[in-house]
Amino acid sequence: MSLCKSIFDSGTLRQKLLQWVLIPMVVLLLLNIALIYKAGHDSADRRHDRFLSDASKLLVDQLHTNQGHVEFTLHSGALNMLSEDKKDKVYYALSGWQQDFKFGSPNLPAPPGSLSEKPIFYMANYENHPVRMMAVIVPEKDVISGRVVVMVGKTLVLHDERAQEWMWRVLPTQIFLTVFTGIMVWWGVGRGLRPLLQLRNEVTRRSSLDLSPLPEHHVVAEVRPLIHSFNGLMARLDESLILKRRFIADAAHQLRTPLAGLKAQAELAQLLDNPVEIRYSLQQISRAADHAAHLANQLLLLARAEPGAQDTMAELDLAALARDVTAYWVQDALQKKIDLGFESAEGGFPVTGNALLLGELLNNLIDNALRYTQSGGQVTVRIGRNKEKINLEVEDNGPGIASSERERVFERFYRVLGTNQKGCGLGLSIVREVADRHHAEVSLSSGAEGTGTLVKITFHATSRNV
Repeated sequence: MSLCKSIFDSGTLRQKLLQWVLIPMVVLLLLNIALIYKAGHDSADRRHDRFLSDASKLLVDQLHTNQGHVEFTLHSGALNMLSEDKKDKVYYALSGWQQDFKFGSPNLPAPPGSLSEKPIFYMANYENHPVRMMAVIVPEKDVISGRVVVMVGKTLVLHDERAQEWMWRVLPTQIFLTVFTGIMVWWGVGRGLRPLLQLRNEVTRRSSLDLSPLPEHHVVAEVRPLIHSFNGLMARLDESLILKRRFIADAAHQLRTPLAGLKAQAELAQLLDNPVEIRYSLQQISRAADHAAHLANQLLLLARAEPGAQDTMAELDLAALARDVTAYWVQDALQKKIDLGFESAEGGFPVTGNALLLGELLNNLIDNALRYTQSGGQVTVRIGRNKEKINLEVEDNGPGIASSERERVFERFYRVLGTNQKGCGLGLSIVREVADRHHAEVSLSSGAEGTGTLVKITFHATSRNV
C-alpha cells in the first residue's frame, strides 16, 4: 500500500522524477514496437517478394514453342514449388506482349502504372482475398513475341504470421527491459531521496526554538546549495529573533522607568497636604506620562516603519513635505533661541513614499538637532538634487557625534554618554527604518567647517516631476 501511495501521490518529488524517466521510456517502447512491427512486415515482404520473383522465373521456364505455337507445361517440380505452402494460394498469369498467347489465372489485377522489365510489387484483391502481386516483362527469345508479361500473386496468411512472429519474438524482451528498468529507477529514486526524507524528519522533530543549521554533508550535491541557503535564512532569522527579544526587553525597561515614576508620584501625592507640594508632584506625574506616551508613540512608529508593515506609497513632493514639517518646529526653535532655516532649490522634488512615515523621519531629525544644539545655534533643513538623486539634509552646529559613535547611534535605545538630554534613544533608529522602507540611503557626517552634525538621506527621484 505504501509503495502505491508513494508512486501515485501527486506532487511528490519521487512522482516527478518517475514521470520524467518512465514516460519517455514508455514513449520509446511504443516507438520501438512500431519499428519492430515495420521491420517484421518488411522482412515478411522481402521473403514474400523473393518467392514471387523465383516463381516468375520458374513459370517462364515452363514456356516452349511447338510448331509455331507457344505452349505452357507445368512440370511436377514446378508445381510442387508453387504449392509447397499449404496455407497460401498462388495465382499466376503469363501472356505475350501483344496477347499472342495467355496462360494461368484469368483477370489478375494489373499493377498501378505501366509495366517494365523491372519487377513491380503491389497489394491487390483477388477472389475476395488480399494478395501481394508482382508484375514484370521478361525478355524471352524462344517465344513468338520475344517478350513475356508475367504476373504472380500469393495470399498473405503466411506473410502475416511471419510478421507477427517477428514482433512477438522481440516484443516480450523489450517489455521486460522496460518494466525492469522502471523498477530499478523507482528503487534508485527512493535511494536518492532518502537523505531528503531524513532531513525532513529532522526538521519535523525540531522545536520552534531550534534554529541550528541543518547538516549538509549527507545531502546530494544538487541539494546542498538549497540547504546552505536555508541555513543562511535560519541564521538571519535567529539573529532577527535575538534582536526582537532584546528590543522587547529594552522597551519593557524603558517603559518601566516612567511608569514607576508615575506610581511613586501618585502615592506621594496621596500623602501630601501642602497644595504647592501636591502641584509639584502632579507636574512630575505629567512629565512621566508625557515621556511614557512619547516612548509608546516612538515604539508604534518604529513597528510601522519595519519591513512587512502595510503602508500606502504614493508620489509626493519631498520639498513641500519638508517645508511643512520645518514650519511646525519653528516655535520650539524660537523658545530655545535656535535659528531654524529651510533651503530648497527651484523645481519639484518628486519621490515615491509614505507621507506620514517621511514626516516622522524629518520630525525625529529636527527634534534631535534642536535637542542637542546649544542656545544661539543654527539648524538647517535642506533639499537638493544630484542627477537622479534627491538629497534631504538636516545640519546643525551643535557638539556633533564622534566618528566612533556614528554607526551605533542608529541602534535602538542607544544614546551617546554625557549628553544630559532626555530621550528614549529611538529617533535615529526610526530614521534608518523609514529610509530602508523607501530604499533610501542614510549617511552621518560632520557639519560645515567640521563642527556639528550633518544627516543626509538620499532618495531615488521618480521620473515624473510633481
